[in-house]
Amino acid sequence: MDVDEVTRLWHAAYRGSLGGRGASRIRELEPRPDLVKDLHGLCVALEELRQARGAPSFRMMERIARDSGKDLSRSTACRIARGQEPASTDSLEAFLVACQVPPRDRTAWFDAWLRAQRQRLRREEEDRAELSALESVVADTSRGHVSQETAVRMLRKAGFDALERYRRFDAPWSVECLQCAATLRIRLSDVVLARATCPDCPKLTEHVREAWEELLTNPSGLLSRQLVRALRAATVLQARLQRDHLDVPVFVADRATLVTLQSSDAWHLVLENALRRHVRRPFYLDVLLVHDYDTLPSPRNGHRHRRLAKAAGLVDGPVDALLSVQKPKRGSDTPWSPKPTSNSGA
Repeated sequence: MDVDEVTRLWHAAYRGSLGGRGASRIRELEPRPDLVKDLHGLCVALEELRQARGAPSFRMMERIARDSGKDLSRSTACRIARGQEPASTDSLEAFLVACQVPPRDRTAWFDAWLRAQRQRLRREEEDRAELSALESVVADTSRGHVSQETAVRMLRKAGFDALERYRRFDAPWSVECLQCAATLRIRLSDVVLARATCPDCPKLTEHVREAWEELLTNPSGLLSRQLVRALRAATVLQARLQRDHLDVPVFVADRATLVTLQSSDAWHLVLENALRRHVRRPFYLDVLLVHDYDTLPSPRNGHRHRRLAKAAGLVDGPVDALLSVQKPKRGSDTPWSPKPTSNSGA
């Protein structure tokens, strides 16, 4: 059939679906461009216009615009209908032509586009002024900017490591998450506002817990019942993937479980195989047994155990009391530093 005939039948069928009111009902559904204030409202109004004009397919809109001498691809029409603003007045006019808007009605849409662009520029200026004021608060230079050293220190405090040199307060910055080694781009302004978060960290913790649940099912059958019972009594804490080393701390609450897990390292290999099926990154596994303060004498608990136990929410125990006793008296010539002790783990 002829394309014009198909278009006519398409619109006739759409008008028939609206009932007896027909064209008057279509005029009621059409949006008013004079009420558009911003770009979001413009995109919503353009999609409402397409629906009111019979909801033509994007292929049909491409043909109608091409027959009228306008350049509108199917992908461009789809993006505009899905909420992306027209890049120029030419794209807007081509979309209006594809929706069969008469020339006398297009001026109102052009005015709406210009009004939305001016509103966006005003918002960008306000955002730049707010960022400038925020940077002046944390700046450490005479010009009111953040230096490279201060930016890197703030970044590491937020849990990230810089992969490139710091450029500007509001410029995207390639960083690496210290928790899961994920690479992402953030802004220092988002770090200051505590809005910079790593989307992969929850995924890493979830994957490690899934691998731990698989370990408890003993899929290979290599673990004894006593070892599986000890693993069920232990608790896996929040894992950390730094560079290519995956640290999996396992909290052990009683001495019998600790002795059982230390007596055999077969479950380390089973856990590593399960982790490689869930964590899609190359890594070297490091399993660390975290003891409760009442499980072993204080000298056996290394400082790493104490740090991980505190991060897990455990209360301070005899280790802190021991450290306070070992601190030197005021006036001593020799600075005190705790002697590192060996910890358990593979």
